[in-house]
Amino acid sequence: MELREFRPEIPCIVVANKIDADINATQKSFNFAKKFSLPLYFVSAADGTNVVKLFNDAIRLAVSYKQNSQDFMDEIFQELENFKLEQEEENVPDQEQNSSIETPSEEAASPHS
Repeated sequence: MELREFRPEIPCIVVANKIDADINATQKSFNFAKKFSLPLYFVSAADGTNVVKLFNDAIRLAVSYKQNSQDFMDEIFQELENFKLEQEEENVPDQEQNSSIETPSEEAASPHS
């Protein structure tokens, strides 16, 4: 509920693991997933059942969310990321500027007459 309060659009998935230990778990109803209209995946990390599907779907949801988000918090995070990148660029010495400055010994050796 706290996640939905602060990030209402962020994608969420409910995962029921260890179905290899009890296949009957796939017949159970999970009220949490129903209550919040969340996709429910039955998986087994031990034998790999539905693990790849879960990750593929999670990645698709995340990419879609990132590309289409209208969440105000995402805008804030993007601005913070841009600000950080700008600061990093300011701290990197300009290689072109440093290489074009001649030292006094180079000036004496170069024929500028």
